[in-house]
Amino acid sequence: MKSTLAVGVLGVALAAAALPAMAQPRPDHGPGRIQTRLFDQADTNKDGRVTEAELVEFLSVRFAEADADKDGAITPEELGRFVRAQFEANRPPPAAGRERREPSPRALQAMEERQATVFRIVDANRDGRVTLEEARVVVLAVFRAADSDGDGAIERDEMRGPHHRRGEARPATPPAPPAPPAR
Repeated sequence: MKSTLAVGVLGVALAAAALPAMAQPRPDHGPGRIQTRLFDQADTNKDGRVTEAELVEFLSVRFAEADADKDGAITPEELGRFVRAQFEANRPPPAAGRERREPSPRALQAMEERQATVFRIVDANRDGRVTLEEARVVVLAVFRAADSDGDGAIERDEMRGPHHRRGEARPATPPAPPAPPAR
């Protein structure tokens, strides 16, 4: 349970750390691709581990990029503009002989809802603006929760669910929920 929670919260933390990068597409598809991309970007020394210092630096750089008016805070509008610009800039080219497929209205709505959720999580004082310090607090708290071995770094294995770590088999069926207590 703790590991599953840490993986989910890590996704939110990395998204919060990279507020504007959370919607950057990749040519490959599948669960966790955005977290993997953010992990790769944050791992500046490319050792397969993201340290607290690397994450804070990554957060600072991405935050500065998103803060269009350079007032020290990101508004939902700044975030939305930046995410859309990053999305367009990082879209893979269409396959030869094909037209570029635009995201569906449903996909765009889901992306906007995720942005709004992350924004609400990070905007601690509910003033409609996220400061670097607000983002830093959330990101570091989640980082520490996700660092399951307590070594001060998150490795790829710590981003996987409890049954996806190296050498562990996934159970054939999920465990049954606990029985309600007898009265």
